[in-house]
Amino acid sequence: MELIFQIKKSSQKGKVPIEIVLKDKKKVIGREKVENAEKVLEGLDKILKRSKIGITVINSIKVDDLNKSRYTSYRIIKAIEKALKFSLNF
Repeated sequence: MELIFQIKKSSQKGKVPIEIVLKDKKKVIGREKVENAEKVLEGLDKILKRSKIGITVINSIKVDDLNKSRYTSYRIIKAIEKALKFSLNF
């Protein structure tokens, strides 16, 4: 399973939407859009509960930064990615 965090472009100041995608090879298992980086873990929890999948089945985590101007959101997502990789031992 692959977990992808996509930082989207936003026209509103202070709001940077992030889409969380859970894929199994090419098939999308779950997708959740959150309004900012602080809600990413809640969105990830929703995807995992909805698809009835444990976090331990994730074997790849990727960050797609489509919004290069929102550096703080990018840093938050990278910190979450690093923490998940550490806890999942890869």
